Order: sequence, then C-alpha cells, then structure tokens
Amino acid sequence: MPRTRRTRKRQAPIEIASRGRLLHIDAHDPPACGVMARAAHSAGAIVTADIDNIYEGLPELLPLIDVLITSSEFPQQLTSIGDLHSSLIEIQSRYGCAIVGATLGARGAIIQGDGQFVESPSFEVPGGCRDTTGAGDAFHAGFIYGMLQDQDLENCMKLGNAVAALKCRALGGRATLPTADELKDFIGKDRKICRAE
Repeated sequence: MPRTRRTRKRQAPIEIASRGRLLHIDAHDPPACGVMARAAHSAGAIVTADIDNIYEGLPELLPLIDVLITSSEFPQQLTSIGDLHSSLIEIQSRYGCAIVGATLGARGAIIQGDGQFVESPSFEVPGGCRDTTGAGDAFHAGFIYGMLQDQDLENCMKLGNAVAALKCRALGGRATLPTADELKDFIGKDRKICRAE
C-alpha cells in the first residue's frame, strides 16, 4: 500500500529534531520535513536545507528553512528567473529564508545573506580531482561545521569549499572526507583557489 502524505508526516521522527542546535534536511518528503522543521524551531534550532528538485508540498516547507543552499539550477527551476542573483533574491523575498545560496561546482559557491552576496571560490583538489560524487553534500557538511563553530558566512563557505575539495581526491562519496584536524591543516596552508574562467 503506498504511503500517503499523512502517513509520512506521522512517521517523521520529531524527537530527534529537537536534540541539536541545527537540523539539516534534503526535502525529498516536504510534509515530513515540515514536521521536523517545526519541531526544531520549537526547540530553538536552526533549519538548513539542500534542495535540488521541486517536490509536492515544497512551497509550504520553504518558509520553515533558515539557511537554503541549493544546486545552481534549482533557483531558476523554482522561480522561472534565469539570472542566479535575481532568483536567489526572489526566493529570499518570497519564502523568508534568512540565507539563500547555491553551490557552483568548480566555481565554488554564492550566498545571499545580510543584504549582500558573498562569493567563495573553490579550492584546487590536492593531487587532482578524481570524483565529484557527493561534493555538494560535502560542501554542506563543511558549511554546517562552520556554523556550529560560530564562524561568519565567508568562513562557513570557505570550510564548505575545503571539505568539497578534499572529498574529490578519491572515488566515492565519503572515502576522503577530512577529519577536523585535516581540514584545519588544509585551510591553514596557502592553498590555491580555482578561478572561474
């Protein structure tokens, strides 16, 4: 028997939504994610999201997201606005997310927050890029790590780009995710950044 929206919402593990300072969602099931986001907000947590596609119920979920960082194509899909900057501004205006942004692959990332855009270039992958599988997820992990360390937006983006670069050193989505010490060492060195052509 197919699951209904009501069943999914009832199955959402809301008890875990209030256990931390931050809840990260992917929005594959917007109604269930909405239940989780409300529980997290009730506990004073921040809600972040990584969204790449439009799912049923997404417009109701978006106002519950504090930090929305998507793929580079998603803002246009959602708003029908071709210019990335304009589409991010529209998402922020329409849904009230405090911070909106997009990952840009080899060009790094862009974020709109505090009334201005911040762009952060990617890092060169040590030893050359072997696999980009999971690089977007790795970016989110680094960005969230920065948030939990109370870093500003620029440093959160730098950490996100660093984790993504380190992840791309080997095949697979998780094989070369860095430890905190490895990340600190990588950031601390005079690393080359990739420049958009």
